[in-house]
Amino acid sequence: MNNQPLAILRSVFGYEQFRAPQAEVIDTLMHGGDALVLMPTGGGKSLCFQIPAIALPGTGLVISPLIALMQDQVAALKQAGVRAAFLNSTLDAETARAIEQQLLNGELDLLYVSPERLMLERTLNLLARARLALFAIDEAHCASPLGHDFRPAYRRFAARAKRWCASPGWQPPTAALTGTAGPETLVSACAALGLARPVPAAAQARPELTFLVDMRRGEPRQRLRRLLSEPLGCARFDSGLVFCPHVDGPMGAVEVAEELLWTENREVDCYTGRAPRGRKEEDWAGIKTQAARRFLSGEVPLLCCTRAFGLGVHKPDIRYTVHLGLPPSLAAFHQEAGRA
Repeated sequence: MNNQPLAILRSVFGYEQFRAPQAEVIDTLMHGGDALVLMPTGGGKSLCFQIPAIALPGTGLVISPLIALMQDQVAALKQAGVRAAFLNSTLDAETARAIEQQLLNGELDLLYVSPERLMLERTLNLLARARLALFAIDEAHCASPLGHDFRPAYRRFAARAKRWCASPGWQPPTAALTGTAGPETLVSACAALGLARPVPAAAQARPELTFLVDMRRGEPRQRLRRLLSEPLGCARFDSGLVFCPHVDGPMGAVEVAEELLWTENREVDCYTGRAPRGRKEEDWAGIKTQAARRFLSGEVPLLCCTRAFGLGVHKPDIRYTVHLGLPPSLAAFHQEAGRA
């Protein structure tokens, strides 16, 4: 590896050395090779594509599944002095056009888009006129039907987008990244995204976490209130997540959040993928985006959510996660518990 990525790591992101396998991934991308990377939550996956995107000529295109995640990562990159932007449905037409012109002018290091937006003819035509340094596919397990957050658009865009976006003498390499995928899911995702090989995975163990199972009697919500009131690290002002198995009903994220708000006087927000009963989807989209923003910024310390919030959460001070019910798979539990 040349010294440029290490210099960027130190000067822009403030770290002295790479973790395994960051250096190998970055070196692969810098030389035009593809990589599928399995690293645990908090292991530094984003740096694997952010640093080569800054170092290489052109703009790194990042395909991200969540609007809240895009906004969070772009805000952090801008704070570090990186030229980053996103294109999504929260932008008005004038702002979106200005960002598109920045891309064409070569004024962006990183541009974040959703897989669904990437499939639009307008977006593909725009990218065909831009110089792209690389593709980064975040939460790559979404490309596999075996993954617990399967998104069909992930499978559709890969070959089509790469064909449209190739530059003379340069085929942008692809970095596909996930923190939760078993061997079969990895193989399936590689095939869907047209990747030849995965980079050796980093260790998935999380020795800094303590895992507890509450076997005491009582209905789950009562036990949750008791847990949150005990000195188990779930302090009132610590950031934490409560994963609920449903949107509505007694075990739903909405009712649980309301109960904690009104009976426990806790500062709490709610995030679910779909709108709860009685709410319009278009109204709920704005409400949940604001809830995610308040939680990620530290305004609100506790978030009751469904597994829809498990994708791509980047918040380094989450001190605990609570599962009110069993997740659908061990992979889902690994990802969600790993938010702590």
